[in-house]
Amino acid sequence: MSDTGPTPPAERVRVRSTDARTDAGPPSGTPRGRPEEPDDDVAHYTRGLVRAQLRLGLACVVSFLVVVTLLTVTMSAVPALDAVVILGVPLPWIVHAYGFYPVIVAFAVVFAVAAARNERRYRALAEGSAGPGEAGPDEAVPDEAGAP
Repeated sequence: MSDTGPTPPAERVRVRSTDARTDAGPPSGTPRGRPEEPDDDVAHYTRGLVRAQLRLGLACVVSFLVVVTLLTVTMSAVPALDAVVILGVPLPWIVHAYGFYPVIVAFAVVFAVAAARNERRYRALAEGSAGPGEAGPDEAVPDEAGAP
């Protein structure tokens, strides 16, 4: 019988292609860009939409926190509200238990409407429909004979 001990690892061989590169990408070692880079106008409008949505979200969050804080401070700071009792429960407890839901719904509706408006504006800009006579990027402009 032969010795079946561990075999030494095989030597690594580097394989290289002699064919020309077909992907025309950057040489190895450099970071690759996106395969389909958007044109500058679309990227500009997209960044604008993202910024507008971020501003809207931050404004809604800050406003919501201010309203909730004011409601809480008002319930805590006005002792006369403790005297109001509904079905054996003090009014501040009821407001803290159920009063925030309408505020949440109101801010959600405001945010959804404003976000949809931002997206409609973006779509109008991206499609190039700034004016009634302008054609969007996907629309063919007819020549003088009326053919597209």
